[in-house]
Amino acid sequence: MTERQIEELMARLLAEETLTPAEQEALQAALSGTTTASAADQLLLDRLLRHHFINAGRPAFTAEVLARLQPATTRETLRRRVVRHLAWRRWGLPAAAAALALALLAGQLLPHKADATIVAGASAEWSLGAGRHHGAALQRGDHLLLKSGFVSLRFARGAEVVLEGAADLEITSGNSAVLHHGSAVARVPESAHGFTITGSQGRVVDLGTEFAVKADAAGMEVHVLDGEVAAQPVGRSMISVSRDHALRLDATGAASIAAHTDQFLTALPPDRPTAPAFLHWSFDEGHGMTVSATGHGLPLDPSRGTLTSLPGSGNLPSWTAGVRGPGIEFHGRDDYIQTGYPGIAGTQARTVACWVKVPADFTDEGFALVSWGAHQESGDTWQLSINSYPLDGPVGRLRIGTHRGQVIGVRDLRDGQWHHVAAVLYGGPDPDVSTHVLLYVDGELEPAATKTVRRVRTDTGSPMAQPVAFGKNSAVRAAGDTIHFPHTFRGSMDEVTLCASALSQADIRIVMTRGMALLP
Repeated sequence: MTERQIEELMARLLAEETLTPAEQEALQAALSGTTTASAADQLLLDRLLRHHFINAGRPAFTAEVLARLQPATTRETLRRRVVRHLAWRRWGLPAAAAALALALLAGQLLPHKADATIVAGASAEWSLGAGRHHGAALQRGDHLLLKSGFVSLRFARGAEVVLEGAADLEITSGNSAVLHHGSAVARVPESAHGFTITGSQGRVVDLGTEFAVKADAAGMEVHVLDGEVAAQPVGRSMISVSRDHALRLDATGAASIAAHTDQFLTALPPDRPTAPAFLHWSFDEGHGMTVSATGHGLPLDPSRGTLTSLPGSGNLPSWTAGVRGPGIEFHGRDDYIQTGYPGIAGTQARTVACWVKVPADFTDEGFALVSWGAHQESGDTWQLSINSYPLDGPVGRLRIGTHRGQVIGVRDLRDGQWHHVAAVLYGGPDPDVSTHVLLYVDGELEPAATKTVRRVRTDTGSPMAQPVAFGKNSAVRAAGDTIHFPHTFRGSMDEVTLCASALSQADIRIVMTRGMALLP
């Protein structure tokens, strides 16, 4: 019997399903062959469990278990041993006793311990009277009523959940929750094996995975991002669901649906440094052929920009009235600004923000506002743009692209007015444009109209890598290049900020109204 088959049978057993005699025999044989507990440990567990079932409800059982938990015996190891005993049905354990034993070993009977804790948030707005703060301890029975935005939770057993509003999540234990409505992504380490999310028409039991759930009154969707889960419609058997597959659970049972693993945000930004590294181009020169940056923690010498044009063209950007003092107007005729700063590399966290004015008659002159990278391999470029390619998504919307990967917003910016736009990448070992990027327009979180899956690997060091430019499509090298995308941006820009960390919504609003240097 494979490990997956063992886990599936154990999950069904813990879900109070009745295994067939053949399944029980196979599971007992498999567990007997893989046990690592000593004979003394097994006898101890036998005695503790018998003691509980004879004296149910007495605190002596809890006290004895806790007294016997030596440092070398981890709670996870003990839990597995108890699961073996439950699977063998040595004493014909009732479901209530099994639930009590598992609750004890999950730490739920320990006094004053939070079942979950809020560890991060992004643009979180709570329903009236339901506000929660960073670090808030949550106990079973608590509801998180999130109106919009995102909140990250860490459960007592180690599972991490990113909740997306609008949502109602009820904490039921240190390793389980009920999602009444909304979306949630769970990343489950070994210590939280068996983490469960329940909806109105079923539940999902982790088998060592990362998975997403969308729930409403009619049912729930399960999308497996990594590993495997066991999904169970109400009153029916459990079904194994593996990576890149999805199910819909409702009153009719379970049905396979298209997996949309790119539609879920899987990470929230860590706390930014007290004094984040940044560069800021104000364009306050108002004349001449160069623009300079101010900043902290990033090199100023190469950040100077030159008003220029693509080889083969003589058009230049021009000065115009900006949001705060002078700004820059690009004409969409191969004119742009080139700096010498290489940009933020690899998978590092970053924020790019600026003010932009897009003409009402804008059609295909959207690439790009701020860009850098090689544009040779998938994911090697970082480019903030106004989308001008209808095959990728609605035209005139804010866009972040990585070369063959993009997120495109929903608000049409083609109104000839100034708007503040920003894109935030949460860094990490394996960030993806679909799961680690948030867009903001005028300080508000921007929903995504379309997303694609693409790993972020921004190239700043290869011979083909291009430094930070304003107004130029990173795919273009000369005015005569023939490509499917426009060469340069048409519209106006002001107050460009590039930060080497992921800023929060509150930070972005400060940058928008007062400038980067005034962050607390």
